[in-house]
Amino acid sequence: MTHNKASRCGVPLTCCDSSPLQSSKNWRAAVDLTGRLLTAHGQGYGKAGQPTSHTTDSLQLWFVRLSLLTKLNLFQNAELECEPFGNLDQPDLYYEYYPTVYPGRRGSMVPFSMRLLHAELPQYLGKPQEALDRLYNLKTICLAILENLGKGLAEDGSMITLAQENRQASLTLWRSRLSRVMYSMANCLLLMKDYVLAVETYHSIIQYEPQQRVQLLSGIGRIFLQIGDVKTAERYFQDVEKAYQMKGSNLSHATCVLMNRAFVYLSQNNYADAHTTFLEVLKIDPKNPVANNNAAVCLLYLGRLKESLGQLEGLVQQDPALYLHESVLFNLTTMYELESSRSTQKKQALLDAVACREGDSFNTQCLKLV
Repeated sequence: MTHNKASRCGVPLTCCDSSPLQSSKNWRAAVDLTGRLLTAHGQGYGKAGQPTSHTTDSLQLWFVRLSLLTKLNLFQNAELECEPFGNLDQPDLYYEYYPTVYPGRRGSMVPFSMRLLHAELPQYLGKPQEALDRLYNLKTICLAILENLGKGLAEDGSMITLAQENRQASLTLWRSRLSRVMYSMANCLLLMKDYVLAVETYHSIIQYEPQQRVQLLSGIGRIFLQIGDVKTAERYFQDVEKAYQMKGSNLSHATCVLMNRAFVYLSQNNYADAHTTFLEVLKIDPKNPVANNNAAVCLLYLGRLKESLGQLEGLVQQDPALYLHESVLFNLTTMYELESSRSTQKKQALLDAVACREGDSFNTQCLKLV
């Protein structure tokens, strides 16, 4: 997502992760700000059903607002605010509708990320099939545009001549967008527990992102681990090791190989070897949060509670920005409960640390204070 020009009300609009409110994780305040900025654009509160003019700035604002509502798990609010946009293909969402404002420009003003968010939203409201239908529609559009570019046409299929550099940039962009849509489709299929189609979708992404082959094969193997098919998972992990050996030394790939081995050991309740392997990962990547968290859990299952507890507490104190994470804190509070019946005070201290650093979207249920 790129930076926008200044809005008409004089307030600069910035991308989601660069605004001060968002970088400080004040998501609700950021939502309120987008409401005020949209009001300055003649949209937002109390404007439903009234004639309005869209701009690239106002649509970018809507995307930021909907992203924030999703971040806060306010999915119904996001859906209600999406409704006036329909399927995002209304005439007033295209440059051609405003020839005096955008002379010579063609196509949709809706950011692609907003289309993707609109497609994903139903799955968070218990309607995964509707989300999948929208995602398939987006995939069809991406494929059609790539086909047009491959034939030497413009993205919309017109005979406009594009410079080779521009054509290559468009191809790269739309391949990337197609991959993003397919990742979302696979995630939606996992939510629906359609593991066969999800795995097929991840496989098909490899042809568009061959550089992600090791990570994708690892991800597929871990899906099989989660559903209890260890043998199939091991076959995928063997393919990962072969791909790693062919490409030579790469720290991220080496980490993938070791993490896969450790997860297999975990699935076999072999906590000693799993712990040893997670330590090997940490030699390569000392700050790997997943390896650190799992290494501590292995110690717990090996009956070394105090050591496990000390390790997690040390991580949270040394690098709270990285380790004040819900899964880490859930494990830590569980260990407090095992250690002593007076765990509430320590949990409260964690809550104080979270309150100082984390934003509105943090799920405090992981601290098990209730």
